[in-house]
Amino acid sequence: MAVSESQWKEPGGPVAPVSAPAAGWPTVTAAQPALPGAPGRGPWPGAMGPPVVGPPPRLSARPPTPAAAYGAWQGAVRPPVFKVSNPRPTFREPLPVRAPMIAAGAGAGAAWMLLLGLLAAGSARGYVWVTLIAGLLAWGAAALLARFGDRGVAVGVAAASGIAVAIAGILVAYRLAGGVWLLW
Repeated sequence: MAVSESQWKEPGGPVAPVSAPAAGWPTVTAAQPALPGAPGRGPWPGAMGPPVVGPPPRLSARPPTPAAAYGAWQGAVRPPVFKVSNPRPTFREPLPVRAPMIAAGAGAGAAWMLLLGLLAAGSARGYVWVTLIAGLLAWGAAALLARFGDRGVAVGVAAASGIAVAIAGILVAYRLAGGVWLLW
């Protein structure tokens, strides 16, 4: 509540009651604080001397240890040991997909497709049919590897065989553009 100048009195003078601003509010009176230098009055509340810096004085007669004198940790109260137990298990993949395994699968798939492509190098029709059959077998092997083996190798085998089958499809489309259907 604000005090106007008309309600202000010099400290040490009589205490004037302050009226409430609205109807229904109680009348509030405030006592003047004691001045430190005023005759017959005590010091301000809480001002009993200079503030004490540091820990409170010990109540026991035992002298402090050298470590306590320098403020080191006494170890009397140790912090609690926190044990973090995970109630749910963490599952990790035994064979994660990594670049070296993808490269190994791609090399194996490329070698497979090249070997079977060279076996039927006598004609374009033989090459296309052998490449399609070898590609289906490679995709079956990739599916088994993805389900029961290393998924990185499966990705490499599937990618290499897919590229080889795409090359065979380009050969069929090129010959078809010339009027020759290679697959019959």
